Amino acid sequence: MAMIAIMMANVGTADVVSLAGNYQVIQRGADNTAACFAPLSMEVPAGSTIKYSVTCQEHLLLSGEKKTDSSLAKDKAGVEISMLKTGGPYRVDVNAVSGDGKVVASAKYDNILVGDLWIVAGQSNASGSAPVKERLAPDPMANMLGMDGVWKPAIPPTHRTVESDARVMKDLLMSKCGFKSDEQIAEAGRQSLSGKHPWGRAGCDTFFASWLAKESGIPQGLVPAAFGGTSLNQWSPELLSKGDASLYGNMIRSIARAGGKVRGMLWYQGEADAADPDPNVHATYYDRFKRFVESVRRDSNNPDMFFLTVQLGRVVFLPPDAEAHWGGLREQQRRLAAELAGVYMVPAADLMLSDGIHIGWEGHKILGVRLARMALPHVLNQGERHGIALASVRFANAKRSAIQIDFKNVAGKLRADDLPRGFTLEPPGQAARDLFFHVDFDPNHPNRVVLHRGAAINPAAKVSYAQGLNPVANITDEENMAPCSFGPVAIEAFQAEK
Repeated sequence: MAMIAIMMANVGTADVVSLAGNYQVIQRGADNTAACFAPLSMEVPAGSTIKYSVTCQEHLLLSGEKKTDSSLAKDKAGVEISMLKTGGPYRVDVNAVSGDGKVVASAKYDNILVGDLWIVAGQSNASGSAPVKERLAPDPMANMLGMDGVWKPAIPPTHRTVESDARVMKDLLMSKCGFKSDEQIAEAGRQSLSGKHPWGRAGCDTFFASWLAKESGIPQGLVPAAFGGTSLNQWSPELLSKGDASLYGNMIRSIARAGGKVRGMLWYQGEADAADPDPNVHATYYDRFKRFVESVRRDSNNPDMFFLTVQLGRVVFLPPDAEAHWGGLREQQRRLAAELAGVYMVPAADLMLSDGIHIGWEGHKILGVRLARMALPHVLNQGERHGIALASVRFANAKRSAIQIDFKNVAGKLRADDLPRGFTLEPPGQAARDLFFHVDFDPNHPNRVVLHRGAAINPAAKVSYAQGLNPVANITDEENMAPCSFGPVAIEAFQAEK
């Protein structure tokens, strides 16, 4: 176990995170260490001796004492811990003992982790709307900053909105969830905090954090900030000045509460924009999300922050005329991940639902791992990983009776449990339909799918995958990553392979 350097000090520099309680996760720096200040939160008289110890899994790492020459105010007394290495859980004990041997101030911070922090934002599929099907045991390597501002183990539900002290959450609960007053929300919050009936449902974030912590050996922390049914305009950076009365302002405040530094964001949003009948809302998603990314990095002072996004999943209750917007927004999300540095995406159109639009418990398990696989190379400082993306669409023969689709970023080979499904053909002037009598994988190209039509295909036709409101799509690779939804895409001319 590596030793930890500890020094007595007043509140340290801006990079030092003040401990606020048990289960806190501190964002590690580029050198895989962190610094924190463990406050006593009580005045310490002159001549007192401050004693401290740091342990990990019952092993004493360091202990010592230092006599104070002058009295210390309650916001100044404590221990600054520097070069705290990635890992944990750590326990920090601090005691101030007067000259006559009495303990005049003390503090204990347990289950402290040093690792990576993730803000969770977006709408209902980010906050989670799946019924909690099993009570998960706390993962000692994954904690969260509750919406009440208190650190705790990361177990679903994470978005216990009635516990939040943010003005925007109270306003949204009253406008969207039937609450009539702050007092009614406060009572629901007390019931939730009792632990008997935690408010909220499950999302993918806890599955993400636990898988990533297990595979990397690095602790993970979640900072929930999402709210169901919210549009991208409601997350506008222009609302920052409203503070916690806006979703964006509250998100920036939550990052500050967590210590100011985070590794990245889990973002699942877009349903509200795709369902909006105003075509300008759908058409401008790309530009508005690009500004959102740039603004979050700037306003949170996290210039290297990266974004793990989810492409829109399935929906079964919207009218058919919403299909163009739904598919068009998926296509903008695909382009954002392909064209913006530090933005990554995984699909959700093949996942199980718990109702007409929300990812279910089993689907969130898969989604959490997909996002974690994208994050793993970053966490291990081994480069980056992109999701399975479209590489090319071209005719497979000169007769134009088959089409070959090549993907990139495939782990192993593409596969399907049954007949590969999800592709549609859109001849000029016709609706997109599945017009392929057979779909198979090319054994010589593990990243290729071949679509067989039989008859010659119009060269002006276009191809899509997993598009539409409720597509049937079942292709994955050997790590259960799925190709993104795409289309409609033009078909390139046949080119004989050398």
